[in-house]
Amino acid sequence: MYYSRLFPYHMLYSWLSYDPATAKPGNNAKAGSSLGSACTFPRREFSMTIEPQPGNEVYIRYQSFLSQDELMEAIQKRRPVKIDIGAVFNYPPKDNKSLPSGKLQTQERELVFDIDLTDYDDVRNCGCSGAKICGKCWK
Repeated sequence: MYYSRLFPYHMLYSWLSYDPATAKPGNNAKAGSSLGSACTFPRREFSMTIEPQPGNEVYIRYQSFLSQDELMEAIQKRRPVKIDIGAVFNYPPKDNKSLPSGKLQTQERELVFDIDLTDYDDVRNCGCSGAKICGKCWK
């Protein structure tokens, strides 16, 4: 239900579809130029962790999508328990098996800090641990 009614596909697509020519300071190119979203989104890697059976996780890598609709269809079909957003490559990552070895190379990536709630267990004084939180956790 979440992926069919609440997941912010449009916001995610908009965020990941920037035109590199307009993202650089001092560049006067207009947003939405002919390069547009086709420039980065189809070359962006997504990976998904699915759980076909409870306790049995499967990691699917090198996923890429031509459009927001294609992304939405894949997410709703697979219902992942985790989605990772990866780098922008020189070719669509889904084509990696048809490319010569070493041909798929990273072109852009963001600086990411992955902080999980469990990383705070040592500094919480309320007795909570893991994913459990309360009003005292952050005081």
